[in-house]
Amino acid sequence: MNVSMSDDGNTKRIILCYGSSTTWGYSPQSGSRFDENTRWPCVMLSDLGALFEVIEEGYSGRTVLDHIPGENSANGLQYLEGLLDRVFFDIIIIFLGINDLFADREIPVKKIAGGIEKMIHRIKFKCPGKEIVIVAPPQIHEDFEEAYLYQIEILKSKQIYHEYKHIAALNGCQFADAGKVVSSSPLDGVHLEGKEQIKFGHYMADFIRLTLNL
Repeated sequence: MNVSMSDDGNTKRIILCYGSSTTWGYSPQSGSRFDENTRWPCVMLSDLGALFEVIEEGYSGRTVLDHIPGENSANGLQYLEGLLDRVFFDIIIIFLGINDLFADREIPVKKIAGGIEKMIHRIKFKCPGKEIVIVAPPQIHEDFEEAYLYQIEILKSKQIYHEYKHIAALNGCQFADAGKVVSSSPLDGVHLEGKEQIKFGHYMADFIRLTLNL
């Protein structure tokens, strides 16, 4: 087992951030990747300090459920299986769900939440004793340019909060509501602009410290 150490010899707590393009750091303005001063996992780490380490596992287009056969990295449940075998962590933050609505607009939100629950079960089975944080993504912005084409997705995105909160409580996990502190960009409806990435990073650092008593 690999254990990371700080410069003064203390064991670091490793936080695995498992998500999609928002966790990767996609900029809705340019389509490029935000730098380490802006991406929320890096901002969180900067706030938490030297006794922590962050593993960024964001992938553009990643869903909770396995929608695309053969696209291992994009299929959240499938990719997580292998990831749990090769990465050591103390805390995992799961920030997924919006992409599932676009992959299949007919999909019930309860089924997406069910996929999150399957992830929780696999983590508890393969990596017992780890802290699991489930993040409900902010709802799709109602005023982006093509919003009129995605009214079903927008409506369903408002339901994710309740389903995720229920699943987290049912399975003894921590729950964070991103929509409480940040909003999706009106440019594309789903991603976080730079200032919102930074805001969410600060929020998650406080969440980790206070909720997990670290």
